[in-house]
Amino acid sequence: MIVPRRTAGSLLILLSVLGFASFCYSRYNPVTVLIIALLGSPTARLPITTHLVLFQFKQSASPMAVKEITSKMISLKKNCIHPSTNRQYILSITGGKDNSIESLQGGITHAFILHFHSNEDRDYYVDHDPVQQAFKDEAAAVIEKVQVVDFQEGVFYKAIKEEGVPP
Repeated sequence: MIVPRRTAGSLLILLSVLGFASFCYSRYNPVTVLIIALLGSPTARLPITTHLVLFQFKQSASPMAVKEITSKMISLKKNCIHPSTNRQYILSITGGKDNSIESLQGGITHAFILHFHSNEDRDYYVDHDPVQQAFKDEAAAVIEKVQVVDFQEGVFYKAIKEEGVPP
């Protein structure tokens, strides 16, 4: 392919700038920098939905039962498959046993943090996923209390809808 000198020079400069930008701003790869340079800033994306689950196990729960339920909770990431995509839809699950020194737990002994792409994925998990429903049924035998808090990072208030203007 024959490229005019002027175009080749412009292309070389563009690639040099992209290479320098990707070096200076390592979170952007050259393709991303090129897209931003050509098309402008990417559209705003909704923040990831975080689902915080807190357990208080029954006094009668054996250490083996606690271990089994906590292991099953962590395994929900790989076992929960969304029917419309046939793929895992939980981005991540992490958790552990409480070790706070503040004595403000109110009986809560274990915490889990789940991340979802969207509120819709979280809603499917909570209301419809058969694997999660089976887990809840099994866990009910050894769990005394559950507390759940969901949020989207950086969202601290609900947008107020002005008359005639969508939120």
